[in-house]
Amino acid sequence: MINVLIVDDEPFIRQGLLLLIDWNALGFQICGQASNGVQALECIRKVQPDLVISDIKMPEMDGMQLAKIIYEQYGGEMKMVLLSGFYEFEYAKQAIKYQVNDYILKPIVKDELLQVLEAFRASFLERTEEKRHQEKQEQIVMVQHVQSILLGSADEETLAHVRTQYGDAAKFRCLMIETESGREQQADWCLHVEASMNQNHAGTVLKSFTGEKNRILHIVTDLLLKQEALSLEQYVTRLYAELSGIQSAAVAIYAGKEVSRLEELHESYYSCSRIKSLRFFSAYGPIYYYEHMDTTVFNNQPAGREKQLFDGLIQAIEEQRIGDIHSHAQAIFQFFLEQRIEPGIVGIHLHYLAYTLLGLVNSDHAQRNPDEEWLQSTFLQENYAMLSMEENIENLCEFSYKCADKLKEQQKWNAMGVLARVEAYIHEHYTENISLKLLGEHFYMNSAYLGQIFKKHYGISFSDYLNQIRIEEAARLLRRTDYRVYEIAAMVGYRDSDYFINRFEKVRGETPAQYRKRAQAVYTSDSSSCSP
Repeated sequence: MINVLIVDDEPFIRQGLLLLIDWNALGFQICGQASNGVQALECIRKVQPDLVISDIKMPEMDGMQLAKIIYEQYGGEMKMVLLSGFYEFEYAKQAIKYQVNDYILKPIVKDELLQVLEAFRASFLERTEEKRHQEKQEQIVMVQHVQSILLGSADEETLAHVRTQYGDAAKFRCLMIETESGREQQADWCLHVEASMNQNHAGTVLKSFTGEKNRILHIVTDLLLKQEALSLEQYVTRLYAELSGIQSAAVAIYAGKEVSRLEELHESYYSCSRIKSLRFFSAYGPIYYYEHMDTTVFNNQPAGREKQLFDGLIQAIEEQRIGDIHSHAQAIFQFFLEQRIEPGIVGIHLHYLAYTLLGLVNSDHAQRNPDEEWLQSTFLQENYAMLSMEENIENLCEFSYKCADKLKEQQKWNAMGVLARVEAYIHEHYTENISLKLLGEHFYMNSAYLGQIFKKHYGISFSDYLNQIRIEEAARLLRRTDYRVYEIAAMVGYRDSDYFINRFEKVRGETPAQYRKRAQAVYTSDSSSCSP
């Protein structure tokens, strides 16, 4: 709507103008009335009308004086239409130098007023569109200039141009604002945030210029904080509350390093990314200040102990030691913290751990691909660097508990089938150097658990079971062949013949030589009894 101020010292003229036409239908609204130029200037300062319709002849300050002041103070931005009596026509024409838009002769004729207003509306809309386009172009240029400053590549001309926007500001700080909502909602969130901040907050607001769709940048100065009568913490806290209400999205704000010169603003921008990476080791949030962070340099090289720590967690899961899972998870992240492993490297390690655990619980060959529910687990979905240590530990524990539950269920139903395959494997490979560890790796089972279910099913340990098979075959060879004892020992899987003799005697109650001698005697006796 176009705002109109009516100025006339005669009340019935003002009332007549209000009732003469349907102002709203034409796209106008009356924002105020005044009886002379002095009152009109007071109204103008308060309501900033787009159009002033004023009589020329008025007490204290007439319309011509008012036109002169409006022209001098508002430079043509505010337009004016003068109301003139017939005998004042020549006098009214002098107002052209004050860029008075038009004049209307009294008594006012409705059609003439409509014609003037419609012409003004067309001109006003055209100027408004031109101004909007110009402001948009200027804003684009300003954003480009600020981007170059943030990247540290601005020349002196660019800096001078941007300084005009920041006036006498002596302190500058870059805020990086990010949403942790899903990818589908990020672009829409950024549009809403940008519109909200441009409407409700002073200071430059920029979309990310490095490709991130979930990020908005905001430049805060000491003048802005003074204008808002807030400290930085109060301002950022209020901003966080406002933005968190947009689409109910989770929001994180990183307040970069404060700098005292515009050309140093790139230091504040880059510090935002730095404290974002430090967030991984922080116990607080979701607002992070550069001054509150430990900025010790990261170690980009793996320290070598991570696999040992991962193996400890995996073993606790395999052996169903649920009470130990949290301490193992905590030890993993404590290690990352103490070694100052860069979050990007941490992410690689954690992805390895996550998919190792997935492989563990989906290694029964009946279910090689994890179902959708597993892939949606928080530990697999979250960006590790966007969470604090405590949140990451909690997510890893939750995922580990889930793995332990599924593994327990699988072990319960698959134990018998696995044992059948293990038994067949032992009978086929008993001559080789096999162990529970080897069998566990071959059949994707924890060796300790395999040993437990083996003993429960067969009533003897794995090593005793293997010895029985080897001794049984050795006895057969002693009865039916002339191989020497040490040769038979090697043939059934023993590398030490003395150990073989000891095991044989323990199982059979006699040495291999004694067994062969007795077996041959029995054979000879049986042969003699069958002679004619």
